[in-house]
Amino acid sequence: MLDELINYFIHIERQTLLQVQRGVKDKECLIDAARKYLYQRGIDRESSELVINHFTKFIWGYYVLEEAINDKDISDIKVLGANKVRIKRKGKRMNTDISFQGKADYRRFISMVAVKNKTNLSDVNAIQSFTDKDSNANFILRFNIATDFVNSADVPYLHIRKIPKKKLTMQQLVDMGMLTDEMAKYLINEAVVSSGIIFTGKGASGKTTLMNVLLEYIPHDYSGLVIQENEELFSHTHPELMFQHIVTTHGEGKVHYDLKDLGRNGLLTDIDYFIIGEIKGGEALYLLNAGYTGHKCWTSVHGVSSTEAINKLADYVRYESDYALPDILNMLKCMKTVVFLKDFKIEEISEVVGFKDGELIYERIF
Repeated sequence: MLDELINYFIHIERQTLLQVQRGVKDKECLIDAARKYLYQRGIDRESSELVINHFTKFIWGYYVLEEAINDKDISDIKVLGANKVRIKRKGKRMNTDISFQGKADYRRFISMVAVKNKTNLSDVNAIQSFTDKDSNANFILRFNIATDFVNSADVPYLHIRKIPKKKLTMQQLVDMGMLTDEMAKYLINEAVVSSGIIFTGKGASGKTTLMNVLLEYIPHDYSGLVIQENEELFSHTHPELMFQHIVTTHGEGKVHYDLKDLGRNGLLTDIDYFIIGEIKGGEALYLLNAGYTGHKCWTSVHGVSSTEAINKLADYVRYESDYALPDILNMLKCMKTVVFLKDFKIEEISEVVGFKDGELIYERIF
């Protein structure tokens, strides 16, 4: 009966569920509608309340993944099938005994995740990335869903990245082995004086975690703008840091703001720090323009060393401009400090100290 009730609200009485998720109606309206449906199906009161209890956990929680989401040692959850749930615990990938009842149960869960987060998973929206800031008391949840419309497998893929709402402190990062005390003192100073900082490494190397900690060291008499795909960077203490995120088109909708739109507007505002959470394309041009006009710029980019990250940024700038590569590199020398992380540990820190014969000159600091 639980499966039948869930299917009813996902596929038939979807409008009521959407209105509750959007705050147009309160939760009691949905529960009353569920009770009415079960009454009409001839379910006795005691059984009805039991079904509704499980129903509310499904609707407002994350079902069989809830325990993994609440586990503070798990940073990532990846679902590759109804019986294939993987996690990353303290940096190590491993299997779990978590499973859905079958493909239909897993698909229904994916549909519920989409509805819960006001996201459309039609064929024209087969790849979606979004953030849930409200469901869990301890973590911001970043979701990435790719449906079987684009997957070679006949099921959706789901990845959840957990970002702690309570930031780690710099001392905690030192205690965890990400960096030394000497590195910490250096970076705290660079957060104030450096004309630009790049955090580089592969995915899940610790770039966002370190950036988030360093945001707290931006002086309070400076203003800043942070733009990002998903709401991962934040500050609860700085009085004048603004945060913006992209807005993607759903279905036939026309509303769309990408990092380039946000970056273009950001250059028109009165800010000292211009920060892009992660650069993956032409938004790099706006970082270059900001840095070249005196803003302190921070960003992260995938890279393999502290001396390769700016070359990657330069490639992205070329997506949006006709500048020659040497000219781009010369302008990007304002990105003075480059931090390379691997497996949640700082491996290298280099500084740009000059430009000669079309190449940047680096000095290794750590």
